[in-house]
Amino acid sequence: MGSAFERAEGANGRAVARVLLDSALPQLDHLFDYAVPAELADDIRVGQRVRVPFRNRERKSFGYVIEFVDRSEFGGELAPIADLVTTVPQLTPEVWQLARAVADRAGGSAGDILRLAIPTRQVRVEKQHLAAAEAETEAAPPVEPAPPADPADLAHPGGPVAPTASAASAASAASAVPAASAASAAPSAPEAAVAAELVAGARLAFTASHGPERLHTGEWVGSWAAQLARTAIAVHALGRSAILVTPDYRDLDQLRDALAALGHEDAVRVDSRQSNGERYASFLRALDGVPRIILGNRSAVYAPAHELGAILFWDDGDPVLAEPLTPYVHARDAALVRAEQSRAGLFFMGHARSSEVQRLVELGYVRDQEFPPRRTRVIHADSSIAPDAFAGRVPEFAARTIREGLRSGPVLVQVATAGYAPVAVCGDCGDLARCRACAGPIGFRVVGRASCRWCGTYASDWRCSTCDGERLRERGMGSARTVEQFERQFSGVRVILSDGEHPRERVDGRAALVVATRGAEPLAAGGYRAVILLDAERLLSLETLRAGEDCLRWWENAAALAAPDGLCLMASGGGPVVQAFVLGQSTAWIRNELRDRQALRYPPAVRVASVSGGPDEVERALQQIAGLPGVDFLGPTPLPAGGAARTPAGLVRAIVRFEYGQGGEVARRLRGALVADAAGASSRTRSKSAPGRARPEALRLRFDDRGVFDG
Repeated sequence: MGSAFERAEGANGRAVARVLLDSALPQLDHLFDYAVPAELADDIRVGQRVRVPFRNRERKSFGYVIEFVDRSEFGGELAPIADLVTTVPQLTPEVWQLARAVADRAGGSAGDILRLAIPTRQVRVEKQHLAAAEAETEAAPPVEPAPPADPADLAHPGGPVAPTASAASAASAASAVPAASAASAAPSAPEAAVAAELVAGARLAFTASHGPERLHTGEWVGSWAAQLARTAIAVHALGRSAILVTPDYRDLDQLRDALAALGHEDAVRVDSRQSNGERYASFLRALDGVPRIILGNRSAVYAPAHELGAILFWDDGDPVLAEPLTPYVHARDAALVRAEQSRAGLFFMGHARSSEVQRLVELGYVRDQEFPPRRTRVIHADSSIAPDAFAGRVPEFAARTIREGLRSGPVLVQVATAGYAPVAVCGDCGDLARCRACAGPIGFRVVGRASCRWCGTYASDWRCSTCDGERLRERGMGSARTVEQFERQFSGVRVILSDGEHPRERVDGRAALVVATRGAEPLAAGGYRAVILLDAERLLSLETLRAGEDCLRWWENAAALAAPDGLCLMASGGGPVVQAFVLGQSTAWIRNELRDRQALRYPPAVRVASVSGGPDEVERALQQIAGLPGVDFLGPTPLPAGGAARTPAGLVRAIVRFEYGQGGEVARRLRGALVADAAGASSRTRSKSAPGRARPEALRLRFDDRGVFDG
């Protein structure tokens, strides 16, 4: 299929190259014309990174060649491209189109997306890759590649997921893995049929079954990982690439183990924990002109993929998949755009469905699965018990369940927060303790030492603003304090802590009491004999629009770690969310929640954008969208000064709500206001800002902010 260089389009006699500059300035987010010098005419390609003069001949900027044209509309003399940074065309046309569309949708710059998509070049790694590719090409005999199976012959996107004769043959091809793989591990007919539908462009949403699955290699993974791996391999067997996107490295490790056990050990991994060299090497492999299975975290959705067949998501509701860097695009939204552009399939899988995917299901854009998943037995200790109505960390019924489970294996206890005590109060008046530096909440990460949970400042000289008291008292139990109490309550039992500071990916099948914060639960060999869920009231009281949705996801993910004959116990709490979880009605609850949000015009029923900055800057931006049908805004209101983000005083924020059909126009107009603000900043406020720093009152946009309505 040729190298990236051979596949990339050359100048072919055209005299002008259009270049996107690698710049964070919004006013430079468009293509600039440069002359193609004669000495580079034979080597320059679309997608290559180049150096070009900007503003003057001596000053050079980096950029990417986007296209070639015969002539420029610029009336003056064009500056020539200075040189090629690399002969490898790093930016494929598909990824460029994706970056441009995603940035436009979010009111951002395409260059910001490309910095997520293309890792930093490593010269040594690139030379090794090119040398290996050249040697492989010279050694390989010329073989006419067999065309991939026609997806139209394999599935009908609108029909049910059921094995057909063609799908069965696809399953046969997908199961052609090395003999070391167990027959039971090969992609089955259902996965092959799903893969065939995805290659044909289907969009599917599956709820994963609970429980672990043992690979023939002896490793244990979640059953979801095994199913996703089999589906991805079936897509690959059809001659297409598959991109697997998961929230964090624990999920990636499970997928890697499942793929390797199925005989696919050469999957390309795109992981934020990789070194720069490893990441660039993975990028170059993905850039090769052969179908690959690519797995990674949120940036994997931008990976180059030859003949993309499907994008498969695990647990898209996890907030880790929301990009924290401008323009803050959620990986799910980028995947929706890419699947539409590439006509690739889209597959959402989770133990609990996000409200965004539920909305797509109700619109008919995504098709729901047609068979119920397997689920752990869930019981409730007593919904009438308040968390402070019993002595110790757990009620006696839960303590008995823990002791019973420990007789034959490990038991998992999920707690709300890490540290020793999440909250500190004044020992005299009982008011919540606040940091004197940033007004953030104070807690005890370790026993006897209080610090701010926002900025980390130690509360050594704290004084209560209400009563002038100086004593701090612990309130609540974090993971470390829970471990301390369990070591006393369950004497002689091995107690294991897993949280952000003490991560554990796996534990063995021996008896142990595992205390873990939500999202940090390790996988147990064979599954846990019991899963105990604590702190339901605290989690449900989080000041966020998505508290109930997040709780269902946390609880379902924890329950899924139980052994097939294990159980999950909700230790306390009540209300509609707890009831939906205990009765296995999470999807029904999210359906009703979505209806409530539609009535109140909350996301994802509508899209939102936060517009912040100085009062004048925000007002000018809002004037650009005033009067658009289906658009309203809340505010502007003052932004609290200080906090975790160290917000300067005097800034305001408005929340813009708009229908999906108006998204393009709203983004275009607000982006125009941002560019105008940035372009006119130097003449208005040069004297107000320190050199090299952005103006505090500069306009800022953030579309589809997950926490825009959080307290």
